[in-house]
Amino acid sequence: MILARRSVASTRRLLQNQQPRRFDSHAAHHAAPVNESFGRSFYVAIGTFASGFALYHFTNSTKESGSQSRISSLIEKWSPSEKTWEQRNAIHTAAVEKAAADRHLFISQDLKSHYELGNPEASFHPGKPYNVIPGNHADLSQVIAHYERQNQKQEEERIARMKDGKVVSIYE
Repeated sequence: MILARRSVASTRRLLQNQQPRRFDSHAAHHAAPVNESFGRSFYVAIGTFASGFALYHFTNSTKESGSQSRISSLIEKWSPSEKTWEQRNAIHTAAVEKAAADRHLFISQDLKSHYELGNPEASFHPGKPYNVIPGNHADLSQVIAHYERQNQKQEEERIARMKDGKVVSIYE
């Protein structure tokens, strides 16, 4: 019995180390010969080298003739001339100077010491006019009369200017 156990253990080790069996019918056959090409990377490398060589000769200027390279002459042909740049710079300078003059004009104006109220009653009575106790509001009849006189005076001045033949905007 002990001898049988020993032989089973050694046989188990042999089976574990043995190559597993593949039930494949193509194990003995070889693949058919294939015609292999160089591959894409070979052609990319050759193309890069050839285009670099051609670009070098295209951009290289000849020292004997003293002329510019073909690339430099092509760039010079399509770039604007110095006269065009001078005209552009002059126009830009004039526009900037005009803008600066306008800005100085606006900054130098005095600010109004008071603001005209478009609707004086709304600023003096900020609350809603519902459920208001009588006698709570100030008398604004003098303020209303002041603004009516001012508007009437402006309208008379505008009509007088229009009679003189000057064209005046209605929004003045």
